[in-house]
Parts: sequence; structure tokens; C-alpha cells
Amino acid sequence: MPPVPSNIELTSVHPPSNKLKVLRVFNVLTILLNFFSNSYSMVFSRPNVGEISNKNPTYFTPSLIFVGIFWFILYILQFGFAFYAQFSNIHIVQSVVENGVSWWFSLSNLFLCGWLFFWIRENFIVSEIFVLLILISTSMAHNWLMTKYTPNHLPSSVANKIVKSTHIPFAMFSAFSWLSLFHNGFVAFAPGYEHDEYANIAVVLAWFLAIIGICWCITGVFSHGKRDGVFSFTIAWALLGVAIHQRETKNLSITCNILALAEFIIIFVVWNRYGGNSLELLRAGIGSRPTRSRIANSRNDLREPLLPQNREEILY
Repeated sequence: MPPVPSNIELTSVHPPSNKLKVLRVFNVLTILLNFFSNSYSMVFSRPNVGEISNKNPTYFTPSLIFVGIFWFILYILQFGFAFYAQFSNIHIVQSVVENGVSWWFSLSNLFLCGWLFFWIRENFIVSEIFVLLILISTSMAHNWLMTKYTPNHLPSSVANKIVKSTHIPFAMFSAFSWLSLFHNGFVAFAPGYEHDEYANIAVVLAWFLAIIGICWCITGVFSHGKRDGVFSFTIAWALLGVAIHQRETKNLSITCNILALAEFIIIFVVWNRYGGNSLELLRAGIGSRPTRSRIANSRNDLREPLLPQNREEILY
């Protein structure tokens, strides 16, 4: 196993690199562009984003109240990253911003502006392409943060900064992008309530979302055994939003409600298993001892245990 950085090295203070300085500027500019574009499209644009959604109903349209609550929380966390966390001089936090988040934050903000531009003009096929780009960019950053930069043996103050200001917003955005992809897809290719088969497709997609959320919560199959309850909670929230808005379609609404409730229960059970500690939940992998495959997938991982390990235990 390659040498692992020491605790002192990970938390030491370093001046920012030139790349990091550029990233900081672009992250600030693009989140501001994202926020003001979204605000303009909600307040001044006619029709606005919500009115276009109401004008083009589908079987996968979520409650706008649920969507609004999500964006309110996400923007608070994203501003926390852009104006606070990314300006840290602590080595591990700088590494997270420079190598983990990298350009994905700025790109996702620009892609969202592109989606808004075409959604407002009701060009839903092109807006679907931008939703797909948002999903790819946020998923890349989220997976990289999970597999390489989940806090392990770091002081709580540093670990909390990484989790609250980087991991949580990317997990939320990545999860919600799945809902956006399916909703925009329905608007583009399966609008209205005239065809009953569209409702069946919506039920299948609801199951798909629930399975993704549960896998992230209990298996970590997408990230070498690292679980993510935040991603799962956001999926459950999205399903609940669909269930509330689709009350007239009983089968779909009941299915989404049951799947959301099941996911909330699973999240609570996993959370309770780790004593209600979000850091321990993120640090935990599958099983109590590292397996050969997990060791192979963890090389050069700043999450690796910072204390020497017994070779016999590793190869167990």
C-alpha cells in the first residue's frame, strides 16, 4: 500500500495554487450567474419556470413547493461552498476543491443556466440535453468526493467543513438531477395525461429512483462501499414531491408514497446503526474489515486509515 498522508500533513495550512485561485473565481461567478438567472426566471420571466411546468403537466411533475424547499436549502449550501469552504487554507480542503470538485461545480452552474434558457423558450428537447449534462457533471463530482475524499480520521471541524459545504450540496444536486431528467423527459416526449401507459412508465421510473436511493444508502455499490444517506434522502424527498402532485393518479401516488416512506425508514435504520453520526455514516463501508477489492479500489485514497494497519488483518 502506498504511503498515506499524516493527519498533520492533511490539516496543515498551504497557500493556494494558481489553479485553485482560478477555480475560486469561476465558482463564485458561476454560482452568482446561476442564482440570479434562476431568480429572474422565477420573478420576471413570463411565463416563469413554474408556470411553464403547470402549462405542461405530466405524470412525473413534482410539487413545486417541494422543489422550492429543495432549491432554498441547496442554494444556502452552495453559497457556503463558494464563499466560505473553498477559501480554506487547510491542505485537505484545498485538495477537495482543486481535485475533487475541480471544474464540475462551475460546469453544473453553467449547464443549469443553459437549461433555464431553453426551458423558458419551451424547447424541451434541448433543455433535456442540458439536464443530462447537469446529471453527468454533478454525478462525477459526487462520486469522486465519495470515493476519494470522504473524511476519515480528521478533526471534526475540518471533516464537517468538507461534509456540509462540499459533500452534501453535490449529493443533493446529483440526486435531484435524476428527478429533473425524468420530469423534463416527460414534458418533452410524454406530456399530458391522455395516455395511461405514461402513468405505468412513471411508476417504473419511481421504482428506478427508489432502487438507486436505497443502493446508495445501504450498499455503497456505486462508490466502493461508501454509503450516502444524503443522496438517498433527496431521492425520497423527490418521490414524495411526485406523490403529492400526482394525487389524482392513485396508483402512481400510492407507489411514490410507499417508496418514499420505505426509503426514509431505511435511512433512519442505517443512521441509527451509526449512532446518528453523519460522519461515521459517511466513513463506513461494507463490513467491519477491509476486503481485497476495497483495498485495491482505495489506493491513493486520502480516506485511507492514517494509522498503520496489521498486514494479517488487511489480508483477512
